[in-house]
Amino acid sequence: MERKAFYQDRPARSDAVRLPPVLEKIPFPVSPIIHSSLRAIYAGGPKSRWSSDAHGHPYYPYETRAGNITFFYEPPPDYSHRFHPTIALYYTPRLDFIYSGRLRNTVRSLSVESADVLMILMSAIARLDDPRTGIARITPEEIAAMRNIRLRRGRAGNLLDDLKAEVLRLADLRVSMTWKDYRTGGTVTFGRERPDRLLDLLDVEYRRKDRAGTAFRFRCGQALAHFLNVEGLFWIGYYGKALLHLNPYQEAFTKKLGTYWTLIGTVAGKKGGLPRATPRSILDFCGESVNWRNPGHTVDAFFKAHERLMQIGIVEADDLREPVSRTKGYMAEWLETPITVKLSEKLWRTAKRVAAKRKRKPIVTIGKLKKPHGDDSIPADTSLLTTEPARLKRLRTRLHLRQEDVAGGAGITRQTLSRYERGLSRVPEFRAEKILALLRRTAAQMESP
Repeated sequence: MERKAFYQDRPARSDAVRLPPVLEKIPFPVSPIIHSSLRAIYAGGPKSRWSSDAHGHPYYPYETRAGNITFFYEPPPDYSHRFHPTIALYYTPRLDFIYSGRLRNTVRSLSVESADVLMILMSAIARLDDPRTGIARITPEEIAAMRNIRLRRGRAGNLLDDLKAEVLRLADLRVSMTWKDYRTGGTVTFGRERPDRLLDLLDVEYRRKDRAGTAFRFRCGQALAHFLNVEGLFWIGYYGKALLHLNPYQEAFTKKLGTYWTLIGTVAGKKGGLPRATPRSILDFCGESVNWRNPGHTVDAFFKAHERLMQIGIVEADDLREPVSRTKGYMAEWLETPITVKLSEKLWRTAKRVAAKRKRKPIVTIGKLKKPHGDDSIPADTSLLTTEPARLKRLRTRLHLRQEDVAGGAGITRQTLSRYERGLSRVPEFRAEKILALLRRTAAQMESP
């Protein structure tokens, strides 16, 4: 089979029908929490790779040079204080064992569909104005529409019940993390005293207007919110909907492989490189193991999955090679042979495409609507800050205020304040009130003896 390499311009030859290169995508935050949580979900299932502590409680550890993250479920309460000391010795171990068995059953219920639901929930958080503190809302019907499924076991109610159970299962995940603080260079720890939640499910609404239904309102946990700071490790990638539409049972490995390349490809693409990984590290992320009885099946699964990713437009090219010879011992060498792929630019190179559209249709900025005056006095109300954005920069210069000081007082970033000053974005009324109050306080401090 002839494959498309990086130095070739001709398409790959394959007997499979290539789908049209139309790629719909959803935004999602790229962070170590998302990467490790997908690892934990893929490691679950009937062949669970989760570890157990001394009490039999399941947990999944993930450790790198930057830190460690541990996923687990809420441990059982202390039953010893609920019984008389004479019978607590017999009841406590049994109740703890029953509770631990329930947790292990929950871990075995994790599946590829759980990862799909997690990506959909993360996309709802990524669309918020402030992903760290904002509250997202989604319904099981919307999740099913993004998955492109309508029925399960012949009924729509079964599908919605399963999706609701997946959301609740993800909301029960607890996180403890010790990681490098990319902004300060130190170390940040979450969940040492009290376990942190991956997702904070606020409530479940039951709509009764037209028909009975369920809607979830949720926000991200503290550990996940730490990486949504624009001054830290803050990247918004794009996840192809074509991966969500794949069958989670028949094409599970393709979904996992596409998710892996999307995660590391977004980071590599923003750094100007190409994603590169070995088959061993890919299998470790996907929670899969080598079929040592028939290792050729594992090699064929990689080729089949990459061909499928090319058909749906996730991957443009790769350098996946056949083993030199499938004789005894070839698999150990092939597992350490790195694979480099080229993702579709529609998944991560969005700024260039938007800029090209703006060149075709110029935008009249707010600063050009009204010529700014040379008056540097503090305005009496916020209307002048909205209509004359250049006045904000002149006032900040006159009061010797740094851009980050004004941005911190208004609860925005330096980039957002710069857009306000240049007239690229209109200053909201509530932001203008905070900025005006800060300017007045600074002017009063300068005038006071």
